Amino acid sequence: MFLSHKPSSKLYLGRSVEELPLQRYERGDEIVTLDSEIWQIYRGVVQLNRVQLDGREVVVGWVTSNGVFGSLDDSLISYRAVALGDVYARRYTAQDIIKYPQLGQQFLSQFSDRLLKAQQLLAIIAIRKVEDRLKNLLLLMKQEIGQPVSDGVRLQVRFTHQHLAEAINTTRVTVTRTLGDFQRQELVYIDREKHIVIKS
Repeated sequence: MFLSHKPSSKLYLGRSVEELPLQRYERGDEIVTLDSEIWQIYRGVVQLNRVQLDGREVVVGWVTSNGVFGSLDDSLISYRAVALGDVYARRYTAQDIIKYPQLGQQFLSQFSDRLLKAQQLLAIIAIRKVEDRLKNLLLLMKQEIGQPVSDGVRLQVRFTHQHLAEAINTTRVTVTRTLGDFQRQELVYIDREKHIVIKS
């Protein structure tokens, strides 16, 4: 699901998938998924939050360029998809998948990969020490949504301390303190645009 290359412009059954309209979302917007729909991200980052029975939300991952999410992959679980910046996405219905069977094959592989990433995130949440939880979360984010810079890897999205706290089931104050420790250890720093950079 987290592929970095540009989406293919191949023709399917004589018609380009690119003809399907792109939709734009701004930071904080929710991308509503209806039954039997798949969304593919063309630019930007979307955060997926699983909605618990008590209404609480748990972060289960991020979708970046060319990644997919939707109701077909996990119809028994309710989750919210929230844009973490400017996002361009394309919606596919079940009918579109039938029209373009190659899409179904591509999406199946990406859904499988996303489920593995969600398991990794759940494993991180189970780590006892908050410091280790946050360190492992940053390493996962580095792999999934990082962009190389001269002295490390910069997270594509500006994450607040509250975002990080929610992802590892702790408090904002604890994340602020722990990130401060990481900065003093020169493991990370915050750039001028307030993005986290994980040092090499």
